[in-house]
Amino acid sequence: MDVAVTARGEVADAEKDRARETVAALDECVSDPVLGAHVTLRLERNPRLERPARAEAELNVNGHMLRGRVASETMSKAIDTLGSHLERQLQDFVNRRARLKRRSSEPRSGEWHHGQVAPPRASFDTKPVTERSIVRRKTFALAAGDPLQAVRDLLDLDYDFYLFHDAERETEAVVYQRNDGTIGLIYPDASYPPLADEGPVRQTSPLSEPITVEGAIEQMNALGHRFMFFNNADSGRGNVIYLRYDGDYGLIEPGDGTERAPTG
Repeated sequence: MDVAVTARGEVADAEKDRARETVAALDECVSDPVLGAHVTLRLERNPRLERPARAEAELNVNGHMLRGRVASETMSKAIDTLGSHLERQLQDFVNRRARLKRRSSEPRSGEWHHGQVAPPRASFDTKPVTERSIVRRKTFALAAGDPLQAVRDLLDLDYDFYLFHDAERETEAVVYQRNDGTIGLIYPDASYPPLADEGPVRQTSPLSEPITVEGAIEQMNALGHRFMFFNNADSGRGNVIYLRYDGDYGLIEPGDGTERAPTG
């Protein structure tokens, strides 16, 4: 694998070599050819920064772009964390593609498979809100990544929305396709810093305080949204409640990492 390394600030040559070797070793994680990789190492001079060492990378896996960005106390730690982050992304990429091959392209009526290519969208069935209930709960480990990777997954798999774990900010978040054709990014509250790069439209969940699943159902009944991202008061994790095509609700909630992605 050809790995280009760019350094900004006082980055030692040994750290550049460490980054090059760490990223080059990822070639063994996939059978697809890695067409190239670029790593940027940045050491900030600001003494007030707790994590002045920043490492970023972009991998071209046979045309599929994977990106990672981390910050740490030392450059060595940042490089190692970046390597682990990219390795998880590659594993997720390989596993997701394997799941897609195993699954049928025609889900049952009213079903939506997290991780499955979506069929042409049907119209939602009309059902009074008083008769709606959660008929499908899915619990599984979310892919850890960054918003740009989540956007690529959203578009590659043609989702309406995509729940993921923001590895840098250590929180669940959602990217989704807005009605105006742009991509939205929802965090649980406004305390998370803005994105450094241009990207999806940044938004905050309308529910500033954690609520129960029952409370989320009440909000969905009142607002009529197609989906809603909220912090579950019982688990403390980000959940998504969504309107299924059969008129009932589905719920997606992150697990502890031991679950397998559901197959429906």
